Amino acid sequence: MFLKTESFEHNGVTVTLSELSALQRIEHLALM
Repeated sequence: MFLKTESFEHNGVTVTLSELSALQRIEHLALM
């Protein structure tokens, strides 16, 4: 159901985020 997924590396950890919700993305980054 995700429109698009993108991966990026953060402190050596590859994270996959979806563009379904910008808020989810912000919350995910806040947990790191």
